Amino acid sequence: MKLRSYVKSIKNFLLDILFPTNCLGCQVKNEILCNNCVQKIQLAERETSVDILAVFDYRDLVIKKAIWELKYHRKRYLGEKLGQLLYEFFIEDISDMKIDVSGRSIYVIPTPISNKKTKMRGYNQALAIAKGFCNRAEIGVFELKDKVVIKKIDNIPQAKISSRKRRLENVRGVFEIKNLEIIKGRTIIIVDDVTTTGGTISEIIKILKKAGAKKVVGFAVAH
Repeated sequence: MKLRSYVKSIKNFLLDILFPTNCLGCQVKNEILCNNCVQKIQLAERETSVDILAVFDYRDLVIKKAIWELKYHRKRYLGEKLGQLLYEFFIEDISDMKIDVSGRSIYVIPTPISNKKTKMRGYNQALAIAKGFCNRAEIGVFELKDKVVIKKIDNIPQAKISSRKRRLENVRGVFEIKNLEIIKGRTIIIVDDVTTTGGTISEIIKILKKAGAKKVVGFAVAH
C-alpha cells in the first residue's frame, strides 16, 4: 500500500507540473474540482432507468463543463477526479455489493466507444473515469475489464437523437461481449460519464445478464 501511495503521489506531482490547473468552478489554483465547488454541484434528482444510478444533474454548469472538457478538450486527467467522486458517492452501494460477492472482485466495465471515436478523441472518457473509480478502492475490490464489452457498430451518437424510443432502438445490437466465459456468475458495474434515457447502459446490462452475469448495475457521473 505504501508503494502504491508513493507512485500515486509521484503521478499527481508530475500531472501538476505538466497540466497546471484551476478549479472549473471557482478558478482556485492547483485544483481540478475543489471540495467547495463539488459540494455545490446539483445532485441528480430525475429518475434513471432500473439498475442505473447517477451522481450529478447534467444541467449543472460545473459538471457539464467538467464532462465537456474531458470528452472534447483532451483533459483526460479529469476522468480520475470524476471517477473518485463516483466511488465516494456510491460507497454504501459498493459495500453492499462487496458482501454479495463473497470475496470475489467486482468487475468494472467502462461503456465502450467506437474505434473511430477512440482514435479521434485519443481515449475513451468512460475508461478514464473507470480507472479513477477503481484506483479509489482498496486493492482487490475491483477488477477493471476494458475489452470485455466492445462496440461493434458505429451508430448515431445518442446525444443527436431527441426521441426516447429512437434512442433505445439506436443501441440495439450495437455491443457484443468478448470472453463470454468470464462473465458467468460475476457482479459487474458499468461506468459511464452521462446517462440520459439509460438506453446505452441498459443495453449493456441486458447482454451481460444474458451471458450469465449474476448482478449488473450502471454508475454514471451525471444524468
